[in-house]
Amino acid sequence: MNKGAIIGLSIIAIAVTLLLFVLQDAGTYATFKEADENPDKEITIIGQLNKQKEVIYNPEVNTDLTTMFVFDANGEEREVHLHKAKPRDVEKSENITLTGKMVNGVFNAETILVKCPSKYQDGKMDTSKLMEQKF
Repeated sequence: MNKGAIIGLSIIAIAVTLLLFVLQDAGTYATFKEADENPDKEITIIGQLNKQKEVIYNPEVNTDLTTMFVFDANGEEREVHLHKAKPRDVEKSENITLTGKMVNGVFNAETILVKCPSKYQDGKMDTSKLMEQKF
């Protein structure tokens, strides 16, 4: 085998190894049940805010606590404590991505990503199928 072939195979092997490491962490979202089963592991959950319940943020009491209720992809609802100020327009969100850990049945989120409806929609959201949607 010539030197060029050895170098080429080495580059391919390195690329495949790096791709496997990247894919290992990418694209998987958990549920609240999985967070319950792995309390020491940081979990990412994609869900929807329960808009029938109030999002509570009282900066006079605690500037780093927002409490809300979220449905996961299986439709299970849990209380979520976000350890940050209330995200802007969270009540208008379509989806919420939370990263954190489950502690005593409450999901403690350290980060949140809020996906709001497009400003190019007609201004109305169809909420009739919120619980039917799988993420």
